[in-house]
Amino acid sequence: MELTRIRNNKVGLLAVLAAALVAASALMAAGASAKPAKKKQKVDIQFTATAGEKPVSCSKPIRGLGSTEQTADLKDLRFYVTGVELTKRNGKSVPLDLSAKAPFSFRSPKGDVTLIDLENGKGACAEEGTRAMNSHLRGKVPAGKYVGAEWTIGVPSALSHTDVTSAKAPLNLTAMDWSWQFGRKFMKIEVADPAGTDGSWSDSTFFVHLGSVGCVGNPAAGQKVKCAAPNESTVELRKFDPAKQKVAVDLKSLLAGNDVTANGGGAPGCMSGQTDPECGGVFGALGINWKTDGTGTGLANGKQSVFRAIKG
Repeated sequence: MELTRIRNNKVGLLAVLAAALVAASALMAAGASAKPAKKKQKVDIQFTATAGEKPVSCSKPIRGLGSTEQTADLKDLRFYVTGVELTKRNGKSVPLDLSAKAPFSFRSPKGDVTLIDLENGKGACAEEGTRAMNSHLRGKVPAGKYVGAEWTIGVPSALSHTDVTSAKAPLNLTAMDWSWQFGRKFMKIEVADPAGTDGSWSDSTFFVHLGSVGCVGNPAAGQKVKCAAPNESTVELRKFDPAKQKVAVDLKSLLAGNDVTANGGGAPGCMSGQTDPECGGVFGALGINWKTDGTGTGLANGKQSVFRAIKG
């Protein structure tokens, strides 16, 4: 009986050892087949406001703006960025894993958004501006060499058409809100007559308010909003190294096709109206389809001239 017990114990021990060897082999096989996690590298895209080659701010008049080269004050300069991608040498694009740091960046399943805010709430920007600024777009991409970048000036539709009072930062700014279908201004750039209402401009401020128009559907009633003209601007910098360069936001290029002192019809400046004559020059600079008869789709053509790479 004792011999039988010893034999049974040996058989049991062998079975346990065999099972352990099978499990170890499975783990080794799984480890061998699993790919090592790719290393990530940080990306910091920095924006700066310029008029041609010269930096601009809210505290100093800007010279040479518009087709008649006017002197103007900067009142506001903010815009939303989404859909950021970096481009490799082979032309393939990699999406930026956004570092969402409130109050200027927001991540969600519906899209990622960053507010670039280049006004400081001082000087001519004191009326609606804020002291807090953000010139950075930060995130991570797989380690490698990147030679270009692309992004959209806009807000994903599912995030744009929401109630600003209940939205998370940076989508909760009333200064970037439109009353139309709870929409957002994608870009808000304003320049003003230094002489104010006593000056010679037809309107004291030339507005550039970019946003979707021709929208139907009431989001407050749970309806999906559809817009005939999305008016999103695609920015593609084919030669850009964020480690060595910045991105200039050039007001001279934005306003080159307009006399900022005059209003040919519609709202002062361009508020994205499809029949507003001032929108032709602005939309052309932003690379957005626009037609004076109101039949434009507001789709980006990628030929913008406002954003360009400059030395860091």
